[in-house]
Amino acid sequence: MKNKVLLLAIAAALLGSASAAAPTYISYRTFHYTCDGGKKISVSYVNFGKDGPLFAVLNWNGQHYGLAQAISASGARYASLYGPTTAGGGLEWWEHQGQADLNTFVGSDTRNTRPLLTNCKPGR
Repeated sequence: MKNKVLLLAIAAALLGSASAAAPTYISYRTFHYTCDGGKKISVSYVNFGKDGPLFAVLNWNGQHYGLAQAISASGARYASLYGPTTAGGGLEWWEHQGQADLNTFVGSDTRNTRPLLTNCKPGR
């Protein structure tokens, strides 16, 4: 229930500037991933209307992180310039063909990352 309230609050904030004339439907799907070393992460992909997921909410180590859709050559990539202070930089969640990785940015260069979770697969 707490996650659902958080997702709806984030969606409402993002839609604050949307036109009241056109109804927008919000939905989300949550996946539970198990990564190398048995580490766990839950990710909720939030959709607006018929568009694909525009952002992802990660539940990792007891904290929630909102990541926006980002450009990728393949797969689905989400990024934020903010992450846990222990990671040292922002976060990047990159899913491709049923496998995902969580990385942190090294310094302010979003092209340079360091892995936090690798080979994450849903339902494993």
